[in-house]
Amino acid sequence: ALPPTPGTEPRSQPVHSDADFEHPQCPFALVVNVPLVDMTPENGATEVWLGSHLHSGTHVQEGEHGERASGRIRSDVLAARARERPCSQPVVRKGAVVVRDLRLWHAGKPNFTQRTRVMLAMIHFAPWFRNAMEINFSEELRPVLEGHGGLRIQGRYKPEQEILDTYLKGAYGNAYDFDQREKLDVEF
Repeated sequence: ALPPTPGTEPRSQPVHSDADFEHPQCPFALVVNVPLVDMTPENGATEVWLGSHLHSGTHVQEGEHGERASGRIRSDVLAARARERPCSQPVVRKGAVVVRDLRLWHAGKPNFTQRTRVMLAMIHFAPWFRNAMEINFSEELRPVLEGHGGLRIQGRYKPEQEILDTYLKGAYGNAYDFDQREKLDVEF
């Protein structure tokens, strides 16, 4: 979460699920977050809706994948959930590890401090979930990454300078597609 700028009020993300597509009702992806600074209500710690992953799906969302409202939870659904179990905004210390289901409802909250709140986010998909996203790795890392037997690398190797030149020009936000390709025709 970025610090406030003159003339701009700090804002909250809408409560949303990162699973903004038809998905299995069982766990298929885990998000691992590692804060690089302490996360507090003052600097916009993420609000989470515990248990909401059990009620997730496009039927509770306002928009389709790729639309501005993709993944956003409908206000009537939020109000009903808040009566059952309200959200929480935990304090998370720098370097801690937070693991959540990709389907969990959450929202980045406003940062009222002058310091940027930075957090690493990594998503780990079940091997049977056929997500096609790839990450770019430097060709120099190939022997290191492929040297671990049995580890599936969902990435492509490129010259390091090409990665450095293009990284900040890449996709962000709603441009990511966590859905799968060639879906299995089974029910879980």
